Amino acid sequence: MSFSSGYVAPSSETAGYRIPSLGYRIVIAGLRLVPTFFLLIALPVAALSFASSRGIALPISTYAVTAWGIALMSLGAARYILKPTRAYGPVSIVASAVVLVYLLYLISLSPYRLTIPGGSATLAAGYASFLEIALIMPVLGIIVGILVTIEDAGSRTERLLFDFPA
Repeated sequence: MSFSSGYVAPSSETAGYRIPSLGYRIVIAGLRLVPTFFLLIALPVAALSFASSRGIALPISTYAVTAWGIALMSLGAARYILKPTRAYGPVSIVASAVVLVYLLYLISLSPYRLTIPGGSATLAAGYASFLEIALIMPVLGIIVGILVTIEDAGSRTERLLFDFPA
């Protein structure tokens, strides 16, 4: 229904939300993959390769960093694409659970002991306390995903108003 002032009444299907098209969400998710790739894969792999080339033994392989990075990137893109759908909550739960498992894996590698090549000195660095604090975020993500899933199950319309305002 249209009025002379240019106002278009919201359809009952979207309840007044302006939900971006699937193509737009896919393009934006693809653009978000570029900085995510550098943060989760390129920079860590470069740092690990640099350290390995200097003879420093590391507790994690570049393959593990790449695999975890690809998993986290894929789930992040899926979350963005699925945000206006009812699948957003379950995908958020899975994404947060993968982050939680990754952080627990990194905690299992702590403390890191650096032995200076050709020397007898050893330097130990414990980072488990920092990662234990960081575990709060994926736990909250799982809780929020559960709440969103429950809310979506009881709602006739898609996604929340503040996510896609009219």
